[in-house]
Parts: sequence; C-alpha cells; structure tokens
Amino acid sequence: MAAVRRRARVPPFKACRRCRALAPREANRCPVCGSTDLSEDWEGAIIVIGDSSVAERLGIERQGRYAIRVR
Repeated sequence: MAAVRRRARVPPFKACRRCRALAPREANRCPVCGSTDLSEDWEGAIIVIGDSSVAERLGIERQGRYAIRVR
C-alpha cells in the first residue's frame, strides 16, 4: 500500500498582529492599519458588516474580515 502524502493547507489570508484584520496572502501591508507585521498563523474568523456587539467586544471598529486569534 502506497503512503498518502498530504499537503499542508496554506491559508488564503494573512492576519495583522496589530489589529487582527485579514489581508490577502500576497499582501505586504494590513489594509486597515497599514502595519507590515502579518502572520499566517491565525485561527477563526469574523466578518463585520455593520454595528455588532461581538465586534465591539473584540475591539473592532471598521467593517471587514478579522481573525479571532493571531500568533
């Protein structure tokens, strides 16, 4: 029986360590705060499309995609 090789999943986004906004993997800067400190090691996502108590609890002020946890 041949061994099955699994490819590591590459996330389609990078997360900003400063504001947790998600940016395309090709990006070099955060689209929200302009930081260059981006990480591919993040978990969970939230999409903010309006005023939200969840966004308020997470400290998110602008609409967009955000990671819940960034390492």
